[in-house]
This record gives sequence, structure tokens and C-alpha cells, in this order.
Amino acid sequence: MVMNNSVKKSVIFTIVLLSAVFLVGNAHALKVSPNSITVQSNAVSYFNFTFYNNQNTTQNISLNLGRASIIYSGYFYSIGAFPDNFELLPGQAKTVLFSFESKDVFFSYPITMQIPYSDNGLSNYFNLSVAIIPITKTSIYLYSINSSKSFYPYNNIYFQVNVMNSLGQTGLILPFVYNLSSNGKLIYSSSKNEVIGNLGLNSFNFTIPISTLGYLLPPGKYNISVYTNYNKNSSALYFPISVLTYYKPVISKTSSFNIFGGSASITVKNEGNVPVNRSAIALGINSFNSLFLVSKSSSNGSAVISNGLIQPSISSLMPGQSITLQYSVSYYPIYLIILIIALAFVIFLYFNRKVVFKKEVIEHKAVDGFIDIKIALRLKNISRKKIYGIELEDEIPPNSLKVAKAGQKEGKITKHGSRMLISWKEEELNPNDEIIVMYEVKSKIGIVGNFELERASVKFDFNGRSYRKSSNSLVLHIKT
Repeated sequence: MVMNNSVKKSVIFTIVLLSAVFLVGNAHALKVSPNSITVQSNAVSYFNFTFYNNQNTTQNISLNLGRASIIYSGYFYSIGAFPDNFELLPGQAKTVLFSFESKDVFFSYPITMQIPYSDNGLSNYFNLSVAIIPITKTSIYLYSINSSKSFYPYNNIYFQVNVMNSLGQTGLILPFVYNLSSNGKLIYSSSKNEVIGNLGLNSFNFTIPISTLGYLLPPGKYNISVYTNYNKNSSALYFPISVLTYYKPVISKTSSFNIFGGSASITVKNEGNVPVNRSAIALGINSFNSLFLVSKSSSNGSAVISNGLIQPSISSLMPGQSITLQYSVSYYPIYLIILIIALAFVIFLYFNRKVVFKKEVIEHKAVDGFIDIKIALRLKNISRKKIYGIELEDEIPPNSLKVAKAGQKEGKITKHGSRMLISWKEEELNPNDEIIVMYEVKSKIGIVGNFELERASVKFDFNGRSYRKSSNSLVLHIKT
């Protein structure tokens, strides 16, 4: 029988269509689960896989795992399954136990494997996502931090935290606490919850906003620390960073002080390319000078004093700008205070005087190398109360040859070693009354010159207390 061309074309189209339907149906003949696993590094891990025949024809399955283990020999010593051959009726499911003997490797990101099998003699495969993790790790832990090693202080700090999930579950809420510290001092701290979305490695991005600190970080070494806790299993990572030098302040200081006061100044010029914080611009003033501060000023803004430092009111010094802080002090108030205290003391002594005691020479005459002197002692009570137990005493001039009585009351002469003393006693002296005692001496003066008379003294009782006062001294100028 001979077919015409139209019939031939119809037959060929039908065959191709049936073949395509068969191949498509065969490609989706099996549904395999799970499609992702996590295995332990350098260990044998076991998993149950379910094969489901979603076709209306019987499927004869043969697993070709020897070929899979050869392809992935860098990761596995062997991949096995039991049973490795089985038949599936339409709509039937089969559980197969797989074993994965991994090498000592670690993949933070899951790798995709093709597990080969034959279905009714036709080659096929199913995809499997596999993460390999160290056997010693907990089920969920911090794996690594990715960040730049250095930052400028006006930039925010961005970093990425990688978390390994080998628990076999997703959708878990994981709490994070992340800190920035320097030399054990906490500078910034925050917390954030993230959701675990993948088996294996999960990456999360974090930011430490420097702009919210209110100041620029000084250059130096810092630490980023991240903590998490899942099911009482804590995990922590630390990452050192450096804050780069961000300014170049050029500082010059001058000061000039003397016993009357002085001044000091500091000039800061920003020769860097970023702002200099006001904390780096300060002129020290000690507590003593702050007491005598006359003026303080700033060439930019105003000057304020805080904790012994004079600082500008501006928040920062921009690149290319300069600023001068200065203050002046005057010590004149010190001397004024001293003067006031001295005057007050003198006034106090003056208005609290009890007596006035003077020594006077009534008359004197020098003849042939000798001098005759008549001396008087005057004691006046200038207080408003009586004084008692009065004893007046004077030292007789040296080389005295004769001592004679003068006045109404004769003094008592006593000798103490080489000194001759004359003294008088009175029981009491009323307010505004005066005692005058006198004596005459004749002394050898030797040559023409000055003749000095020592101070006399008086002792008395006032208001139950004893006092002693000295008189003035005298110098006689002897001429020929």
C-alpha cells in the first residue's frame, strides 16, 4: 500500500508528538524529596529520601550512585543508597536510605549535586543542594564577619555576618547583639532580630551609624563584636578594625606671666581634610588662674570653660580653618586683699591698744668726754579699764659712772651680769591717767658720735591677762 504525502506527514507528526509526550512525562516521572541536606564534614551522614511515581505507568528505577561519587570525589569518599533498584507503580512512593561519606572539607554555601538514576532504561537525575559543615560545630552558629579593615570616622561602619544553619530548619528568628568598643570601653551597642532563610550559610548586613554618636571617632584600633544565642547555644565573633587619622591639627601655644598677672593663648589650624572636633581644641587653665580670670575669648564663636579647659563654642573646625583661644589674668586682687588685711590688722591693733609707753630724753649735756642725760619714761592708760601690777624697767646706758634720782619716784637699781637695770612699780593706773618716772645718768662717751639708748619695757595686767610692751629707742647725736 502506498501512502500519499499528506498521510505520511500526519503519521510522522503523530509519532513525534507521542515521543515528546513520552519524554516529557518520563522527565517528570519521579518526585524526589528532600531537595536539600546538610552533612557533617569527615563523617558518614544518613538521610531518608522519598521517591514518588507521579505517572500512570510503572517506573523501574536504578540509582547510579557510583557515578555520582566519582563526579564529586573532591567532596565525598562515597555515596550509597539502599535499595538502589526498585519498582514504582503509578502513584506509589518508596523510601530509600542514602549515605554520604564526606571528606574533611567545609562549604559555607550549599553546593548543587546531580544524583543520576535510570528510569525504565532512560538516564535521568535529580538535583540536590548539599551543605558540608564541621562536625564539631553547633546547629546554628556565627561563621564569619566580612568588613573593611579601616574606616574614616565620618563614614558609617558596614559589615556582613555569616551564620551557618545546620539545624535543617528555616524561618527561625535569631537575635543579634553587635557592639563597637575600644580598649575595653563600649562606644556603641545595638540589637536586631533576623530570620534564618536557608539551610547552610545565611548572610545578614549590619550598620553602625557613626553619625548618631554625636562626635567623630578618634583614630586608633577598635573591635566589632557580634553575639547570638539559639536554644541556649551562644556564639560570638570579633573583628578588629582601624579608624584612620582624619585630621591634622597644627597647634601653637604662647604664655606670659609675672607677679602681677599674664595671659596665655593657643592657635589650632586644621590642615587635614576632615573636621577637627572641638574636644581637640582646648586651652588649659588651672584652678588658681581661674580665680583671677579677667577675660577669655575665641576668634571663632565664643569661649566656654569646662573641667579646667577653655574650649570654643563651635562644634568642629573645618579643613583650612584656624582658631585662637586666649585668656588673661590679673593678680592685683591678691595684693589688694593683702593690703586690706594689713590695714585691718593695723586698725585692729590701734583700736585695741591698752597703753602708750614712751621713752624721752628731757635734757643732756656733753663735757670733756662725759655726758649727763636726764631720761623720762611715760606710761599712759588709753583703755577704758584700769591696769594693774605695773612694772617699768629700763637698761642703764653702758659706761655709766653715776645714776641719780630724778622726779617724784625713785627707781630700784639691779645688776644682771654686765647689765644695769632700773625699775619702778605701781599698783594700778586708771583710764586716761599717766605715770612719769625719771632718772639721771652720767656716762663716758669716749669720742664724738652717736649715743644709743635701748628700749625700755613695761609689764601690766589687763582683764586678768598679762601684757608686755616696749618703748621706742633713742639715739643722741653728740657734737663738740
